[in-house]
Amino acid sequence: MHADRPADCPDGKGTASLQTQVKSVEETYGIDNLHLTVARGYVAKLLANTRITRWPSYHRQEYLGEFQKIAEIEAIGPQPEAPEA
Repeated sequence: MHADRPADCPDGKGTASLQTQVKSVEETYGIDNLHLTVARGYVAKLLANTRITRWPSYHRQEYLGEFQKIAEIEAIGPQPEAPEA
């Protein structure tokens, strides 16, 4: 077995496939992040309207809680890991 290849892809083809997948994710990350940021802002704006929040508070309380969690997200994307004590 070679040290530079994963055990499940001895011919290196799996590595090339993984690199292609990583590149694809990197290419779409910016636009996906933008879409999520806009959606979060829209949800926050909707929740600021008491007439809109009244309905889920009576009929779908679990949805309202999840929407509130989304609206409270401060940053979208990878978060730096906290140092372990």
